Amino acid sequence: MSIVKATLLHLRRRRWKLALVVVLLGLAMTVTTHVYDVAGIVAESEAVSEALQQSAEPPSPEQLEALRRGAGVLALFSVIDFFFSLGVVLIGIFMPGGLVANERHSGTIMLWAQHPMPLSRFYLQRYLGIQGANLGAQALFGITAVLAVLPASGFPATESGVFVRICLTGALACSISFAVSALGLRRAAFLALAYYAASSIASTGMSLAAQFPESPGGTLAAILDTLPFLIFPGLLFNDFVAGFESGVAWDWRATGMVLYHFALWTAIAWLGLLRIERKPLRL
Repeated sequence: MSIVKATLLHLRRRRWKLALVVVLLGLAMTVTTHVYDVAGIVAESEAVSEALQQSAEPPSPEQLEALRRGAGVLALFSVIDFFFSLGVVLIGIFMPGGLVANERHSGTIMLWAQHPMPLSRFYLQRYLGIQGANLGAQALFGITAVLAVLPASGFPATESGVFVRICLTGALACSISFAVSALGLRRAAFLALAYYAASSIASTGMSLAAQFPESPGGTLAAILDTLPFLIFPGLLFNDFVAGFESGVAWDWRATGMVLYHFALWTAIAWLGLLRIERKPLRL
């Protein structure tokens, strides 16, 4: 049995419970959108809010009821969607499980170092198995999300866009977690999760800062131009999958940035493995 296949089967036995929880969250999101017509309620609430802003008259009881119903359903949907989206990331992050760093710390790595295959190649093959198991789980999550009737705002307009975005998010999260572990850092999953959380905060700050114009050579403009190369590219994923919609021009910049982030973390993992290959144990 190949290293890739053995790793894939091992992870399927160990991580299926966590994946099942995320699938159930996806199914709960699907049921919620069909039972309560979340997309229609959100559209109605947005229309009522816009009408109230343009009118000087007090809201009617029907409008207040529409707003209350929209707020309640949207709150329920937002909670389920938050935990589902977090689960997608967590599965990707915890799939590697601190593989390289933990085996280096425990000394297990010396067993693999006795084989004729270089350690870097050995761990990269195991990473392929990890990523394969991860993508299999992400595909299940994508299918459950496609079955849901998602609101137009905040989600890709096409089913393929929803599916691809989930797979990209989980795959990159897995790449980051493995790269951190390949650097020899223990608790790689938690470090990767902290990076993702910090990136989410930075992305929100970028969206807010973009609303305030500044001269092209300013400090804020320089930060906004640099951050996309450093943080988790959640916003870039949105731009990338927007090209799946009919009549929308393909965003080649977003495509290049997505490839850049995967290449960046693969290169970091490779360099970390080469360093550990020269000195498997930390003396």
